[in-house]
Amino acid sequence: MRWVVLWACIWATMLWAQPDLFFNQGALVYVQANALVYVQGGMQTNDNGANNGVLENLGTIQCVDGVGGYRGHFKIGPGAEVNSRPNSWIYLQGHYHNIQGSHRSTGTHNAHGNTNLGGTIEFNGTTPQLVAIRNSSGNSQDWTFYDVRINNTNPTLAGRFVTIDCEGADYASDGTRNAANCAVAPGVTYRDIWVENTLTFVDGRIHTINSGNLSTILGIPLEVRILNTATTAVSRPTWPPFQPAAFATLAPQNQDEYVYGYMRRNMNSGAAYPFAVGDVHTGRGLQGVEVTSSANHYVRVFFDPTVQAAFSESPYCRPGDPGPTRNYTPLNNGRWEIMPFAAVDATGPNNPAGPASVRMFNRVVTNATTDGNCPAAGTPGDAYWPGRPSDQCYIGYNQRNAPPGVLNPPNNCEGHNQGWDVIRSGFSAYNQNTTYYYATVYAANAPLPAENIKLYASPAGRSIGVRWEVSPEREYILGYELYRSTDGINFSRIAQVDKQGTTIYHHQDRYVEPNVRYYYRVEQHDIFGNIRQSNIAEAILPSSGESFSAHLYPNPAAQEAWLNLTLPEAGPVSFQVYDMAGKLVVEKEYTLSAGSHRLDLSTLLAQVAAGNYNALVNYKEQTQLIRLIKTDKIH
Repeated sequence: MRWVVLWACIWATMLWAQPDLFFNQGALVYVQANALVYVQGGMQTNDNGANNGVLENLGTIQCVDGVGGYRGHFKIGPGAEVNSRPNSWIYLQGHYHNIQGSHRSTGTHNAHGNTNLGGTIEFNGTTPQLVAIRNSSGNSQDWTFYDVRINNTNPTLAGRFVTIDCEGADYASDGTRNAANCAVAPGVTYRDIWVENTLTFVDGRIHTINSGNLSTILGIPLEVRILNTATTAVSRPTWPPFQPAAFATLAPQNQDEYVYGYMRRNMNSGAAYPFAVGDVHTGRGLQGVEVTSSANHYVRVFFDPTVQAAFSESPYCRPGDPGPTRNYTPLNNGRWEIMPFAAVDATGPNNPAGPASVRMFNRVVTNATTDGNCPAAGTPGDAYWPGRPSDQCYIGYNQRNAPPGVLNPPNNCEGHNQGWDVIRSGFSAYNQNTTYYYATVYAANAPLPAENIKLYASPAGRSIGVRWEVSPEREYILGYELYRSTDGINFSRIAQVDKQGTTIYHHQDRYVEPNVRYYYRVEQHDIFGNIRQSNIAEAILPSSGESFSAHLYPNPAAQEAWLNLTLPEAGPVSFQVYDMAGKLVVEKEYTLSAGSHRLDLSTLLAQVAAGNYNALVNYKEQTQLIRLIKTDKIH
């Protein structure tokens, strides 16, 4: 059995209690560690003239609903002070009210020999619960919680939630409102739910929309704001959201434990942060999203059930692609608003570097493809969709207002062949297409000239050998045209090759000069009049006195590239990549035998961001400089 230890020092007035109510009017209440204060009703701390009502909590306080209609509210009156210490708990079945008082559980506050703050506040009511914070202080320590647990045990989902509203609001046992008093007096500031450390969903939700009159009066969204940069700062029993057996099924696990409205999180660059946000539990429920940022800032996510309109765009999300247009059908589960902020209290977006990726978990849809397979998905690993698995056609995209469509950035169709887990990466800005909305679409069928054309070039005696691989080669292909350039910009046709029914084509370019860099490109033509261009390959024919040569292809390079080396004798070779400021980015050492070698640089390229670089190939006392262009995708 737990013992109750309560020490009250009466300053200038009184500390008195009555059935179902604990009322502190200007006194000090000190709850020691391991002590329990159990109140069948509410607990209120008020100021009384010059003497502040102070509550020092190192133990446990439980406010429960009692007989006679008393509710287990926890109230902090104007001028009063509540200090929650580490490992302390406040459980309440009623509402939380902080009316111009201070509840300090974050930062450092020295009182009564304690300098640390922390503690957990748990909402464990059997009816809907309210958070009402009216505090005009500029110090967020006065209203920010440390750990928050949502554990509302109402037997029905409709009444299992905590909402943000003004202090005069109340709810009946069935969740309907029976009173509201949201008048905003001059100088009054209402606060959102701010969390310093962790927010844990056990049962129930947090509602920041449809929560009364407050958001309408204030004219700004109500939010849950997480200051902790840990990716685990927000947790729920199941993440990612449960994948139902059928698209149109709202799984029970997705009807609870999330924010119905807006959540803002403090994010570090390069880490994936889950946002448990969604729609009403009877509609779409939890619609999760994970955001990986490319800069340190705050990100706010809101799920909007608005369904996007269908549109047409070129294949593989590649604006300007010569292939025929393709229809894109948005899933009818809605969209996400993903908006960046410079600070926790910033009122408008600041548009830093775009997200590294956005992963969408699309749980409740009815218009997905019937078999989940993607039409005309092609084969894996083509140059226009590097490394994609086969049958992958669901695509995450940043919505555009006018005109609709345009799946920027180009050539970046990432997705999933079942449509429930779709990733999107490579954005240069959060509002890539002038909006902050993200959604998922799937692509309809469209005939394409080829799914895979790869071009290579390397010295071959006194010529340059050019080879391109096509897989597969469709029956409607007519042939190929080979183009050459000495500047990588202006190309001239040097050969025409008819279709030969093979997957590998060769051409020897004998009209070349030593020590000149040549660029090559292949165009594929089909009976529909479509043209598909290959990647650009380059090569240099060494002079007669040289025997060491190094060539990088393709260049520009995306996920994969190779270094073609010719060595007169065995020895060490180093490959170094420097940025334009002269800083070494990556390097690797090789010990090779005499002869020709083809080195895979894909692992090194994965460590290099998009941009222009100088690559040095060092062999004994010889060095060759190669200008390396790294792109997000092959264009």
